[in-house]
Amino acid sequence: MLGISLYAGLDLNLEENIDYLNQAHKLGINNIFFSLHIPEVNKNFLKEAKILFKEMNKLNFNITADISKKYYEKLDLSQFNLNALRLDFGFKSKEIAILTKNNDFKININASTITEKNLEEIIKHGGKLANIEAFHNYYPRPETGISKSLLLKKNNIFKKYDIEIAAFIPANYKKRPPIKAGLPTLEKHRKLSPIITGQDLLKSGVDKVYIGDSRASLEELKDFSLIRKYDNIIPIKILTKLSREEKRLINLEHINRQDPGEYMIRSKTARKNKIEKIETNNTIKRFKYSLTIDNYKYKRYEGDLQLLKKDYPANKKINVLADAGEAALIIEKIKEGETFKFLIKGDESSICQ
Repeated sequence: MLGISLYAGLDLNLEENIDYLNQAHKLGINNIFFSLHIPEVNKNFLKEAKILFKEMNKLNFNITADISKKYYEKLDLSQFNLNALRLDFGFKSKEIAILTKNNDFKININASTITEKNLEEIIKHGGKLANIEAFHNYYPRPETGISKSLLLKKNNIFKKYDIEIAAFIPANYKKRPPIKAGLPTLEKHRKLSPIITGQDLLKSGVDKVYIGDSRASLEELKDFSLIRKYDNIIPIKILTKLSREEKRLINLEHINRQDPGEYMIRSKTARKNKIEKIETNNTIKRFKYSLTIDNYKYKRYEGDLQLLKKDYPANKKINVLADAGEAALIIEKIKEGETFKFLIKGDESSICQ
């Protein structure tokens, strides 16, 4: 479900790459994307690649290696123990079909560029559907990532044939050279955090999400790993000093009501679990994507917790607790009856439990 990317012979040295592997492994991230055809790699590439494959195999990672036709003809793949081979460019439909039948590993086709006609040609040439997966491109140059509508269009093709789909998201810590502008599949994800973009891809029909850049920070990786545990994770920045009761209620796992307001996510959980009185606190103008809770002045609505999808005026009965704007993509997708959790960012950074 979740993965990282590893690049030998680039900006990270061997020790840094092994350390990154171990961080991901400890957090339960078990998929690796490994490129075997980057023009900018240094002379140590092949030596480092062999060592990294041994480390990845030792930790039981599921490894997808990326290769172009040119490098496929140059490299001896038998020296790498991999689970899938992603074919970048240069392979014809008949060649792809043959590869799906003659290898123990899966064959990943380019999900961003292939058409249904191409896929039918692969099948016509005897391609083994059970051994085919689809893997979208990443786009190093700003402004060139694909649109959400194109991603959905392509995903619908592969879903028809029951083919598993993977795609990329960027990280902010160490972006991969030479452009160092992020490696997203979707252009709209280029400057967003892994915890948001990862959830967005999974809600768009993608089965596996990989951080494309050289390295995510430990905080980014920890947040990213939480996606395995919860349906919707909402990072929030606290705007005021919270009372004990406000913090306790935020910490719950919430369920969106079956009948939320037109422009809000409304917790079914918070109000019925209220114990202590909620005093007035930061009753400022309610802005789009703010997190609010009704205080004691709202009488029987005290404890009603809401994520807003539009601006509302200030109300002395309603406390404005946090800004959830980073999670706009996720908030807009939460449906009636779905669960969600908050992730407090900043000084109190922790998943609310």
